[in-house]
Amino acid sequence: MRPKKSLIYVFAILFLHFSPHHSFSFQKFISSSNTLNADDYPTIQKAVDALPDEGGTVFIPAGTYKISEPIIVDKSGVTLIGAGSGTILLNTSEEGKNTIELKGEETKPIWRVKVTNMHLKGNEKCGNAIYANHVNEISLSDMWIDYHGKSGIYLDYCYENPRVYNNNIAYNKEMGILIDGCHDIIVSANQMEENSIGVFAKDIFNATITGNNIDDHIKNCIYFVNALGSIVTGNMLENCKEESMILDEKCNGIVVTGNIFRQPGVLSVIKTQGVTITGNAFDMSRSNAIEVEESSLITVTGNIFNGGPESVDRIYGIVMKDVNDVSISGNTIAKPLEGGIYILGSENKYINITGNTIKNPSGKSPEEYSAILIQNTLHSIISHNIVIDDGETKNMKSAIEETGNSDYNIITYNRVNKGTSDSIVIKGKNTKKENNFVY
Repeated sequence: MRPKKSLIYVFAILFLHFSPHHSFSFQKFISSSNTLNADDYPTIQKAVDALPDEGGTVFIPAGTYKISEPIIVDKSGVTLIGAGSGTILLNTSEEGKNTIELKGEETKPIWRVKVTNMHLKGNEKCGNAIYANHVNEISLSDMWIDYHGKSGIYLDYCYENPRVYNNNIAYNKEMGILIDGCHDIIVSANQMEENSIGVFAKDIFNATITGNNIDDHIKNCIYFVNALGSIVTGNMLENCKEESMILDEKCNGIVVTGNIFRQPGVLSVIKTQGVTITGNAFDMSRSNAIEVEESSLITVTGNIFNGGPESVDRIYGIVMKDVNDVSISGNTIAKPLEGGIYILGSENKYINITGNTIKNPSGKSPEEYSAILIQNTLHSIISHNIVIDDGETKNMKSAIEETGNSDYNIITYNRVNKGTSDSIVIKGKNTKKENNFVY
């Protein structure tokens, strides 16, 4: 523990740190009998233990504090606050121990715990930076969290209203943020880089993941399993090595809107029901930009698929397999390498593909890919789409292609540029092809 500092020094730091619009005033902070200076105690843990049962605040001044055993908070109403990036809690454990543990119980959770304004630094053999179990209304903000052997933040059944915001979370061996069994979640305005996965969440509902910049991850930017009633919006998801985002099994009622998916630019939806994907930009994808498998009640609307600068010129479209009750409308897909919209698999039903624009769907592989292809698809409609080959000659295989055991579909009012007599191909005896404009 560092030498004791005078109260004048502590108050000066607090005065400089807290602006007038902060949720509590400087005068209120210093007048509280429940505010302790960690430097007045042999260890930070001793300061935490000295707080009364109703909680209080432990201020940790600037300096490097070596942490070999977790700092444990097991009472409600506690705030741990540092002096900014100058307050460094350095986890020296090589036995997988966490830096901070916030611990309630299933039958007796703790409430309103806050950790803020410090740097949590680990090593490849330590545990999580913050592990929180059964902590309701937890608030984690304004921290630098890096180089831990496990995850940056692990929320374990912090059921009521957890908030994680304004953090820089980087170079942790597992997840940037791991969320398990929580609801009414806010994850906002964090910057994450080079963790294994940026945000991994399972068995959650009512989550808002918004305004985060998640870049350069070893696996994925965002990964949901069994997530219900949640929204992912306004995030930058860039340059991970696997899919940018995965909705994997039993997700339901998910909205993905206003995000940028860039390198690899891939959103994967697996065994899921009730997903809206709207208003996103897919840029420089490395494989199918949107992949949906064994899912239903899927809406994909108003997205743009763009290959980036001419030096890259790499984009893929939408591929779905074994899906039902799908609407794909109002999307613009420019120069996809392997077709625009493909519905594949053994059986698909009730697919509505309407009002999309697909440009040069097979520009780099002449006569190989169609703009729209439906395989083994029944009771569906393809209408009011624009399909364009804007080169000197026709490159696409077909504008619209029906294959396999497809039948009882309607293909109507589509506009095809550089079309020929085989630009719209049907297989089903009961499929209707009418009023299309091919020239």
